[in-house]
Amino acid sequence: MVNPPQITIKEPVDIDVSIIIPIYNRERRIARLLEKLAQLNYDKNKFEVIVVDDRSTDSSVQMAKSYVDQFSHLSVIELEENSGGASKPRNEGIKAARGEWLLFIDSDDYITEDALKDAMEVAARTDDEMICLPYFVTKDKTRPISRSAFSNLQTVTGLKFEDTKLYNSLNVIGKLIKRDLVLKHEITFPEGIRVREDNWFLMQCYAMVDSIAILGYEKNYYYYEVQDEVALTNSGTPPRDAVKIYLAVYDFIMKQTDIIYSRKIDLLSIFLNRYTKMIQRGEYAPVRLFKHAKLELLRMLKNKYTSPETMDFIEELFIHHSE
Repeated sequence: MVNPPQITIKEPVDIDVSIIIPIYNRERRIARLLEKLAQLNYDKNKFEVIVVDDRSTDSSVQMAKSYVDQFSHLSVIELEENSGGASKPRNEGIKAARGEWLLFIDSDDYITEDALKDAMEVAARTDDEMICLPYFVTKDKTRPISRSAFSNLQTVTGLKFEDTKLYNSLNVIGKLIKRDLVLKHEITFPEGIRVREDNWFLMQCYAMVDSIAILGYEKNYYYYEVQDEVALTNSGTPPRDAVKIYLAVYDFIMKQTDIIYSRKIDLLSIFLNRYTKMIQRGEYAPVRLFKHAKLELLRMLKNKYTSPETMDFIEELFIHHSE
């Protein structure tokens, strides 16, 4: 159960972007983020800020509400119970959103003053359904975190996912996504897992977008705060969760009637490249993958996107688990 928004939104207005921010015990960080959003070089009537609180025990909610006068459209949604992750708050944010575009920002992060302006200028002159903001660790950095994913100094538009290296950027942060696309394909964040939930969401979005724009890193757009409690690279992703995520994306892609089979194999190969090491570590996860996706794994062996490491993994599966 979710309480209704605690701040009345002024109606009616045509909104370009819905900025969705999940928070939990981040009173100081949410203040910094809202300060930054209040300074955007963009018409405040044209974007909304949706803060979704996961039952904080500090003053995060009060802090967020204190900024109501600095925005034309600010709402604070309070969950009745702590969900233990970002998935449910983000899903509630999607339900409440009214903008043409969705933008997810973590409460510890912030975007710079030209981020929305430049992204919406691209949106106005292209048919792209996703616009990616290069993100940086600190102001001392001059290159994005995922250098291969955001390697262009100038903005590039009209990209097919397969022609990018966005597989190195499976975080949902800093990506403007058409809300209609998310709703049409019923893409949501999984509420049953607490690791890589944004991978689950974003891989499905990547599969469905027709074209993508990536803003150049000539400007700084999104600053990312590395958080100890979610540093998955330190703790690792359990193989059972990795295979669950991958197979959920597999099922989603395979049921899409408007994606031709050869492209399905392309997408599944690209995503398995990212998940091979995580699945491979498990005792039962590889078996589950093999039984669930045997035919497509065979096709992936000959796919141009499949990495040598993933090919070796698939070959081992057929050697050890074929009946």
